[in-house]
Amino acid sequence: MTPWNELLANLAIVAISTSLWTFGHRHVARYMPRYKSTAFGIIMAIGTICAMSLPFQFITGVFLDLRYTFLAVAGFFGGPVAALLPFCAAIVWRIMGGGTGISVAIPLILMATASGLIAHRFIRGIPNGKSIVIIALAVVFSGTAGFFVKIPLEKWAYVMPEVVAPFALLLFASTVLSSLALSQELKRQEATNLNRIYKAIIEALPDCLNAKDLDGRFIAANPATARLMGAETSADLIGKTDFDFYEPETATLFRADEETILRDGSPATIEQRFTRTDGMETWLSTLKAPFADDHGTLIGMITHNREITDRKRLENDLARTQRHLQNALASMADGLAMFDTSGRQVFSNNRYAEMFPLTADIRIPGTCLRTILRTAIERGEEPAVSGNVDDVVERAADAFLRPGDRQMRLADGRWIEVRTRTSEEGGSLIVFSDITKTKRAEEELRNLNERLEIMAHTDGLTGLLNRRSFDTALQNLVSRKGSGMPGPGLLMIDVDRFKAFNDTYGHPAGDACLKTVADCIAASMKAYPNSVVARYGGEEIAVIIPHCDGGHATSIASFLCAQIRALQIGHIGSEKGIVTVSIGTAATGSDLCEMKVLLRSADEALYAAKASGRDCVRSVIPASSAALNSATA
Repeated sequence: MTPWNELLANLAIVAISTSLWTFGHRHVARYMPRYKSTAFGIIMAIGTICAMSLPFQFITGVFLDLRYTFLAVAGFFGGPVAALLPFCAAIVWRIMGGGTGISVAIPLILMATASGLIAHRFIRGIPNGKSIVIIALAVVFSGTAGFFVKIPLEKWAYVMPEVVAPFALLLFASTVLSSLALSQELKRQEATNLNRIYKAIIEALPDCLNAKDLDGRFIAANPATARLMGAETSADLIGKTDFDFYEPETATLFRADEETILRDGSPATIEQRFTRTDGMETWLSTLKAPFADDHGTLIGMITHNREITDRKRLENDLARTQRHLQNALASMADGLAMFDTSGRQVFSNNRYAEMFPLTADIRIPGTCLRTILRTAIERGEEPAVSGNVDDVVERAADAFLRPGDRQMRLADGRWIEVRTRTSEEGGSLIVFSDITKTKRAEEELRNLNERLEIMAHTDGLTGLLNRRSFDTALQNLVSRKGSGMPGPGLLMIDVDRFKAFNDTYGHPAGDACLKTVADCIAASMKAYPNSVVARYGGEEIAVIIPHCDGGHATSIASFLCAQIRALQIGHIGSEKGIVTVSIGTAATGSDLCEMKVLLRSADEALYAAKASGRDCVRSVIPASSAALNSATA
């Protein structure tokens, strides 16, 4: 008797069931993740029933099929939930089939199921080849153990090679093939999950990470790279090179660095300095590493950029400070004097006497510090004092001998820094440093800082106040608005079709145009001494007018529109033929109004002016932001 035809059909069922799960489980995991094990158990149960529907009858009432593969694999890969369904299906189907072998079949079904569950319990992670072979041997044992119970010993010589061996081989093969297919799918799923994790990590990196081919074209990039390059998304970089985003000189330098590293074939970290498209000078610490394919052929380069602009600025500031300090130290000559516990001088160097020429004759060992101080006052080396001289000398001597740092100004205008430290014997070591130049440098630095403070509040292109100064001024005016008086009026001014102007005439002409418009607005607002004119951002200019109601703000805005038109700046990119502006106005009236509400209202009005054909004025009442009043300039 030959079981091959029927058992090979069983093997096909195993293959089909396994393939069905490997191709379909990702959809189950996507839409029904909680029922993944149940779905796996259902497929294994269907496979079990199909296999038992095509049995080979070994002897009357004894049927052979590959149910044991389904039972073990379901428990092995799906756990108790998945194993329960094929187990119940096998028991029910076998009972319904009846026959003399039922008493042996049910324990074997239980044994196969138990072997899969035991393996599931003790084998963690994705099964390897060894664990698959073990579970396959357990299935073989579960499927063939019944022969040794039912078949008399004298028939073993015939049954073993003709039935048991091929049946065991098919059980082993079906279990191994099914387990390998499921393991590979688990590996694929794990690799997919890892790829998602890596992608999420890369995209979340604040540093730039990208890959290029040998020609310098981007083949992968994270969002941080897109932001650095000035692209909308990472996808906008793919297939492009640095020459598409940087000036030719900058892109050429970047490419030269890449070619050097590709030629050397080893990773390297370099520092790159360049100017971004927005004009900002930027420093990058760049790691470039060539990468190859599986055959070792160089196919591209991975680049990791970390912006170190702030660090470079700090380093430059530190270097500049160190240079100032070195210059100061080089120009200073210190005097040194030592006094004992009673305040008598015991040692001094030559520079100490040179620093105090009017009292140099008494600044010698053995002289009391109090005597030196009194003589310096009497001879006019130190400024004259009012009151009791002895008290002043006593307090000064006590301060000089006490550890600490202090500064003193001599009558001739020089500044001396006095640093006192206590010696091991209890005396005092005093270092006198002429810090006159430092004092003057501090005053110059103070003046410079004051000038820088002014520059920090001014827009470099237009000469108007910058955005920060605008925010401060508006906040102050809104918060100081008196009860019953109109608050500040706000005008948001936008140069119409300014991008088209830049595209048509070039950015230098656009800057000149914006400067002309700003000068015109600033000159026009001189009639309102307390008004604030600031560059809000890009081509937008904002005007704050204290104590200005809505009608007055609209009137001023209309006047400004007319003033800009009167400039007659040609603009072929505009439907007006000349440069014009759109203005949105908002005024707080006598009610309280928050700064952000006023800004939002003026912004809404500006958008309304643009939508109305530009070169016009629109107003929004901040209290409701609902009523839109219009006034055509």
